[in-house]
Amino acid sequence: MSAAELGEVLPLVAKTAAAGRLPVVVFDLDSTLFCTGARNLAILGDFVRGPGAEHPGLAELVASLNNADMGWNVNDALRRRGVDDAALHAELKHFWNARFFTDAMVLHDEPLPGAAEFARACRAHGAMLYYLTGRHVGGMEQGTAASLLRHGFPFLDGKSILHLKPSFTLADRLFKEEALAAIRALRGEVVATFENEPGNANLFLRSFPAARHFLLETVHSPEAEAPDARLVRLGDFRHS
Repeated sequence: MSAAELGEVLPLVAKTAAAGRLPVVVFDLDSTLFCTGARNLAILGDFVRGPGAEHPGLAELVASLNNADMGWNVNDALRRRGVDDAALHAELKHFWNARFFTDAMVLHDEPLPGAAEFARACRAHGAMLYYLTGRHVGGMEQGTAASLLRHGFPFLDGKSILHLKPSFTLADRLFKEEALAAIRALRGEVVATFENEPGNANLFLRSFPAARHFLLETVHSPEAEAPDARLVRLGDFRHS
């Protein structure tokens, strides 16, 4: 059912454009268009070659992991394999916090299957693409722009908007609530939204009830809201 509903987005975009209205498609980035597994795995690799090198067996354990083993929290990947050293986990958390939200590390991300192709198809059918992300200005904008271009997402074409948080400390949920005004200011019609966080997806559904709202079943925060039953569940962007 979800793949079929994803396939309905492009005709809706084209129909909206043909009626003289601006179709808007909203995409989150992390764990929605992009998988962050490789970013997390790269940070773990740097950790075991640096401060984590003193922990016996840790390098071998990390070498056995792959992108799919990376969830919401890199520490959990180690805990699931029996690493319960509290001091090590605190050190890793600090190391991860200093690197995950950076231009350099975001370049490790890979698109979800079909994501770039679907975004290009939306653009070709007349959509304005609105990339709404919790990544922040002053630390992630250059890497994000480079990543979008490298992987073939529509960008710098006059019909794509990249909206990042104005500061790292602003809560993601508050940022997305405030961003609704900017989306409405386009005076277009939101046709579809794509999110991995159920709370944000619920927010979009309440804010734009006539649109199609998709929840990417990748990873999300452990304190996530229960998803509204009207959200369409997706594993990725393949719809054929």
